[in-house]
Amino acid sequence: MKALVLFTFGNAGKALMLVLLLFVFSCDHTTVSSDEDSRSGFQTESEWLVAEHEIIDGGPGKDGIPPIEEPEFSDASEVTFIPDNRRVIGLIKNGEPTAYPYQILDWHEIVNDESQVTITFCPLTATGIAWSPKEGPDFGTSGLIYRNNLIAYDRKTGSLWSQMRLRAIHGEHLGASIDPLNVLDTTWETWKSMFPESKVLNTNTGYSRDYEKYAYGRTYEEMDGVILFPTVNRTDTRLNAKDRVHGIFTGDGLDQDSNVRVYEYSAFGEDIKTIHDEFEGEKFVIVGSTKLSFVIAYKSDLNGEDLEFEPVQDELPVVMVDQSGTKWNVFGEAVSGPNAGGRLFPAKSYSGYWFAFRDMFNLPEIYGFES
Repeated sequence: MKALVLFTFGNAGKALMLVLLLFVFSCDHTTVSSDEDSRSGFQTESEWLVAEHEIIDGGPGKDGIPPIEEPEFSDASEVTFIPDNRRVIGLIKNGEPTAYPYQILDWHEIVNDESQVTITFCPLTATGIAWSPKEGPDFGTSGLIYRNNLIAYDRKTGSLWSQMRLRAIHGEHLGASIDPLNVLDTTWETWKSMFPESKVLNTNTGYSRDYEKYAYGRTYEEMDGVILFPTVNRTDTRLNAKDRVHGIFTGDGLDQDSNVRVYEYSAFGEDIKTIHDEFEGEKFVIVGSTKLSFVIAYKSDLNGEDLEFEPVQDELPVVMVDQSGTKWNVFGEAVSGPNAGGRLFPAKSYSGYWFAFRDMFNLPEIYGFES
């Protein structure tokens, strides 16, 4: 049984220490040395794209948090272990809606899916990102952390990949970028309302874990002041640390100075709402609902034609309609009307906690925020 040290910060900004007992992970963390770290198992003396002193050994070591290598799925109608208010990461996989519950991802962080998709989730930053690796879905958990965020490694070369930066930050693939897939981060209640016949990652993982519990404790998700490792930008208090936001980017390969704009989940209201916005010279539509707890973003043109969208209520998974009368579902697919069969290009974007965005990028813009 190991003691887990959490760094907490109250409204006054005073550092406190909170010690919890955790049975699974060892968190006697240190920064990595310039030689091979005995716990992480990676050579660290070569070039990094981020400050090496900010790379923290989280404790479990390489694959100490075990990825799921042979995922099994159940029909949504058969799933009973997910409460309505718990969250899932959903995507369309080979034409089929598929959900990956936080409750499982919390304990494994990576799913190497047989469909050539890798799903990654960092419970510390609440960021779920999926991609189709060029060399196949063979990623592991490095045991290393950068600014509270997951660093994955590819098993072919040992290169280290920053999840939120969407690129390799160390190793043979240094600088290579990830093209994220379109995913929806929402509650189980909303997901099953949208896709009642979807597949769901089940608990037959090959590991003994209590998937009905919170891996890091419910307190971690609910308290702004509870953050596992030190943060670098506590003075940016425009939003509460654990406010859920959806961030959009442009270009390939992110760094600290990349331009980022975030949209608060809480800004969308009870009904579904659409926001037309222009960012970095590109036009986007962002659609979401506070009550349904989702936000997702797309480029707002189809084959070069600018579209104007209005929200659609009570027709899930349909969430908006364009000026031609075409209805679009939450994954940007035109399901009826003159543009039926069309598909919107997803924004490069993902959801997560506000503190994660403010730490990973310099002064992210907040849509509608007035200082």
